[in-house]
Amino acid sequence: MPFILDLDGTLMDTIEDLGKAINYAFSKLGFPPYSDETVKSFVGNGSVNFVMRSLGEHGEDKFEEVFELFNEFYKEHCTDNAKPYPGVLDFLERHSGKCAVLTNKPAEQTLKILGKFGLEKHFTCILGGDTAPKRKPDSSGVLKIIENSKWSLGETLMIGDDVPDIGAAQAAGIKVAVVLGGFGRAKELLEMKPDWSFETFEEFTKSELIEQYA
Repeated sequence: MPFILDLDGTLMDTIEDLGKAINYAFSKLGFPPYSDETVKSFVGNGSVNFVMRSLGEHGEDKFEEVFELFNEFYKEHCTDNAKPYPGVLDFLERHSGKCAVLTNKPAEQTLKILGKFGLEKHFTCILGGDTAPKRKPDSSGVLKIIENSKWSLGETLMIGDDVPDIGAAQAAGIKVAVVLGGFGRAKELLEMKPDWSFETFEEFTKSELIEQYA
């Protein structure tokens, strides 16, 4: 059975590089830095929303300047500390050719991160926030992957860690498993009633669900 996977917080731990990039932008404007834990709360729905949330009380009038500084830094440093979560590499090897990536991160950065670990070969399709028809939670990226990969809607499983992942899967009419230990808030995720939930990606890979979708 095929799998559509989110990137940040699901396949890859990218929080340290995201934190360094936003703190670099903030340092240029004399704003105090954020902890990685706080940065996690800003992730979701792409870099525009990430920067908007990070601005908070600093005001939207600083958005363009911060966004440009953030992007400039992150493009160069998005692979510095990014790493696959435990269980990811083995999962992709075992299910190579039956996986796709759907992320709200720009495609250029997505490919750069996956390329660092030579993982592109495992995916039939890789869609970023700027290459999917619309960003998650819109269903169009899910449907495009299924069509392009010639998969069955009823047999495809979405794996993500945040509200947009669950929303996109449910809107498309496919099953969804959520990783509660990623970047999303567990309470919000469970309120959306995903089909399955796991604390970590590794727990997901060891579950009976994998055998069902093998």
